[in-house]
Amino acid sequence: MKINYKDIGLRKNYLYEVLATTFVKVRDEIIPNTASMGIRLIDDNIIKMIPYPNTTTYKNLKENGFASINFCDNIHLFALASLKDPNSHIGLKEFPIEFYEYFDFINEKSMKGVFKQLKDSDKIMFPYINQAWAIAFCETIEENQITKENTLGKLRLSEFKLRVYSLVKKRETFKLFNRAENLVLEILILATRLKIAKERNDQPLFDKIHEKIIDYMKNVERFSKNEEAIKSLELLNNYLSKLIE
Repeated sequence: MKINYKDIGLRKNYLYEVLATTFVKVRDEIIPNTASMGIRLIDDNIIKMIPYPNTTTYKNLKENGFASINFCDNIHLFALASLKDPNSHIGLKEFPIEFYEYFDFINEKSMKGVFKQLKDSDKIMFPYINQAWAIAFCETIEENQITKENTLGKLRLSEFKLRVYSLVKKRETFKLFNRAENLVLEILILATRLKIAKERNDQPLFDKIHEKIIDYMKNVERFSKNEEAIKSLELLNNYLSKLIE
């Protein structure tokens, strides 16, 4: 299908922060995982994403290649997706199950045969985020190795290209993230890098990232009266206090 990206306001080659839901099928159970992810629309029905290789998103894409791209306007969901960890020190081991719903594609022509490589493919229900205002259901068509440089240095990563099979627009959204919410997104990205710096025992990098986080958090507290941003900040404070113990 040709994705009507103009209908949801996407522009080609712009970077968008979304919630990417992937899954694995274990016996008869679909086990979903959701992560905050940057994506780009690079063609009318092709989306590109670059998950880190030690993440569940990466492992699930390698396992079966499927993902739902959830466009959300609730900043707290991004905090939940970014700070979860199987070994969580704040009790957030997975993205809360109450935010998932499952799309049945049994009568969806655009998805006919998509799950054919999976056992009992006719029973597959595609997980997505129930608060998303639009969802793109995708399958990986290509994987390339790239080198990317950020505060953590040069990294060898896998770039996945995904074909959009179905685009569902659930509602209109007129929500624009304000300055505080945009800062929360930046802090969430920095928090994941702070964790990596700690795992590497790189104290100078840890201190540099931590200092920037504290500066951003002060600005969020100064600018925001948004309940979801404040909830996200509370979760971040808890996460950081445990990380720097």
